[in-house]
Amino acid sequence: MPIDRFICLAAGGGIMAILLFVTSHPIPQGFDKLVHFTVYSVITALLWRGTCGRAPLAVLAAVVAFGAFDEIHQIFLPSRSAELLDFVADAAAASAVCGVLFVRKKTLCVE
Repeated sequence: MPIDRFICLAAGGGIMAILLFVTSHPIPQGFDKLVHFTVYSVITALLWRGTCGRAPLAVLAAVVAFGAFDEIHQIFLPSRSAELLDFVADAAAASAVCGVLFVRKKTLCVE
């Protein structure tokens, strides 16, 4: 595996791990869903690049599943709250990025 693909996979996984440990975030009201959409778009693009576009459904499923897990995880944290619309923003971001890259047949890889 080329080092750049490994770095993308590690970065995507790293962002996901960090999200699990962030206890609070000072995001202004009204920008929460935009931040969710942006972060999950970046995670999806990194994982897509890391897999060289060869596993689009696996990337989509992994990001959507992680979004669901993150929201469920927040139920048990006193400083966080789970919201269905946060999950919808996460899943929409993953779907949009995967959809655009799949339609454009972009692997984001040079082989």
